Amino acid sequence: MIENFKYYKPTLGGSWLIVAILLVSSIVTGVLLPHAPQSITYALMMVLPFLFCWWMGRNAREAGRRPTRINAPHFGKLPVPVYLLLVVVALLAITVVIEPTTSFIPMPDLIKNLFESVFVNSELWDMIVSTCVLAPLCEEFLCRGMMLRGMLHQMSPRKAIIWSAVLFAIMHMNPWQSIPAFLIGLFLGWLYYRTHSLWTTIFLHCFNNSLSTLLMRIFPDMEVDSGLRDLLPPTTYWIVFAASVVVLAVTLYILHEKTLPAEVSSPVDA
Repeated sequence: MIENFKYYKPTLGGSWLIVAILLVSSIVTGVLLPHAPQSITYALMMVLPFLFCWWMGRNAREAGRRPTRINAPHFGKLPVPVYLLLVVVALLAITVVIEPTTSFIPMPDLIKNLFESVFVNSELWDMIVSTCVLAPLCEEFLCRGMMLRGMLHQMSPRKAIIWSAVLFAIMHMNPWQSIPAFLIGLFLGWLYYRTHSLWTTIFLHCFNNSLSTLLMRIFPDMEVDSGLRDLLPPTTYWIVFAASVVVLAVTLYILHEKTLPAEVSSPVDA
C-alpha cells in the first residue's frame, strides 16, 4: 500500500490541491477538537492529504505509470558525515541571515497566543511529538517527497523549488512565519533536488524545530517573537550576522560543487 505514494507525481495544480485539502482539514479538526492535544489534532489534520496522495498514487499505478522513488539519496563526492555537518551549519547560518525578515511583519496577538500555547503552555511531550516529530515527517513528505518530486518532472528545477517553497510557506497558515518558511523551504527544496534525500530535509526540519523548542523551554520568559537581535548587543549581533553570511556562502558553494554527480540530474526512477 505504501508503494502507491511513489506513483503520484503531482503537478503544480495537484500540489495546490494538496495544500487546500490540508488547510480545510486543519480548520475542520480545530473546530471539532478545540481542546485536544496538539499532537492529536496535528496527526488528524494530516490524514486527508495523505489519503488523497495515496488514492491518486493508486490510480496512477493502475494506469501503468512509472513510479519514482521518494527517497534515493546520493551525496556526490561528500562523505555522509561531512555532508550532514555542512547542511546543519548552512541551516544555522540561514536562520541568522533571514531573521531580519520577520521584522517586516509584526507578530499579531492571535499568532503570539498560538505560539505560546504550543511552545510554552503545552505539555512537553505534546510539543515534542507535534513540533519535533510529526511536523518534520509530515510536512517534508508532502512538500518535498510528494509536491517537489512531482513538479520536478513537470517544470524546470528552479520553478519547482520556488513553487514548493511557496506552498510550504502557505502551509504554515500565518503571515509572520511565511517569509522565513519560504526562504528555508528554498534551501530544503534545493537540497532535495541536489541529493534526492528526503531524510536530510526531515532531519534539518526536525533540528530547526527542536532548537526553537529547546530555546523556548530554556528561556520561558523570552517573548515568542524574540530573535537573536533581541538577545545580543548590537555590535555583537552584526558581527554574528556578517559571519553567518560568509559561512552560508561557503557552505552553499561546497554543497553545489560536491553534490549532484553528472550522471544524476533528476530524481531516480524506481
